[in-house]
Amino acid sequence: MRDNRHVAEIALSYLHEKRRIDKAVIYNELLAKKLIGYDSERKALAFPLVRGFLYVGIQYVPVESLEIDGRRREADDEYCHEGSDLETGLFSLQKNFRDIMVTSGIVDLLSTARGGVSLPSLSDFRKLQLFASSSTTVCFKNIPGRDAAIRSVRKILPEATIVNLPKQFRDINHLLIEKGLESVASVLGTREELDVMGRTQEPTEKKTLQIASCRYFAEAGPQNTAATLEAARERAETLKIDKIVISSCTGGTAFTALDLFENGFSLIVVTHSTGFKKPDDQELSKKDRDRLTKRGVAVLTAQHAFGGVGRAFRNKTGTYQMDELIAYTLRTFGQGTKVAVEIALMAADAGLIRTDEDVISIGGTAQGVDTALVLKPAHTQNFFDLKVKQIICKPQGF
Repeated sequence: MRDNRHVAEIALSYLHEKRRIDKAVIYNELLAKKLIGYDSERKALAFPLVRGFLYVGIQYVPVESLEIDGRRREADDEYCHEGSDLETGLFSLQKNFRDIMVTSGIVDLLSTARGGVSLPSLSDFRKLQLFASSSTTVCFKNIPGRDAAIRSVRKILPEATIVNLPKQFRDINHLLIEKGLESVASVLGTREELDVMGRTQEPTEKKTLQIASCRYFAEAGPQNTAATLEAARERAETLKIDKIVISSCTGGTAFTALDLFENGFSLIVVTHSTGFKKPDDQELSKKDRDRLTKRGVAVLTAQHAFGGVGRAFRNKTGTYQMDELIAYTLRTFGQGTKVAVEIALMAADAGLIRTDEDVISIGGTAQGVDTALVLKPAHTQNFFDLKVKQIICKPQGF
């Protein structure tokens, strides 16, 4: 593994070689001044403009040639937005961002390829209030004091999403250098909320508003299995839900889930129906089924709620029936959502879960799992009584 100094050197090289930010800007401006952020509209780095001891505006340093306010600006040609204090300037900058990234350092911020603020560049944490109406993501270094910094941010931005970097990487640049841009994008897309404030999110009838986090994976697929199961476990503990319904074809996902849900939970595994892929074939082997049941897992193999006789009619005549129309509608939220709803219906029909108690239902796309829902189950004949109450996680790319 590369040491931190080597990582920093490569990160600076990345900014120069890949992002085409002039080295003079990096060394003379970027590292010396208090960077506010990167203005994507102006394609410029933004710094507070100081006159004496007063902040009087924003100073921009373009990273490429462009036309602003009818004037041609060349790369590294500084220009100013005067007549405002720092907060006004920050607000002007903030309006250009839908998503705000808050990081520990300047180079970290630029490596995310997003607009935002470098926290050490702010003399007062309270200025973060300017981003209260934005979707804010926080990604700090894996160093001592990280949790304390997060607590400070959460006092001001209680709905900020906290990104946990893998422990083997010191910061976002380290991840960038070791794994590349796709890994950075994946980590930032897979947002994991860290409840460092110890807040509870238990539902109560007295509250008119309940805030619960939802994690959105960059892409659908089995690579999200571990994160999906962990998110489902956290929500189950928060809401005190003990019934977990999960899809598993060959048993791999079931055994992974069992390691998390074995104690204190009732795990119901729903398989493909026998003959799903070819006549008389069951993808879950008898050996694995027995291993699961011996460990207290209820394994359900039954006709699919959205793919029974209706599918036979479609296969024979080419005409879709109502159950498959419902399935295709649910797929607009992703295949995992459709599966999670379907297996909850099947489990209720089998008497493995009650229709008057909330469960967590977990589905996936082809293999593994990538979607988890909190829902009130229903029997298939009462399908419209089923209520999806919370989306714990799902892919946003599918």
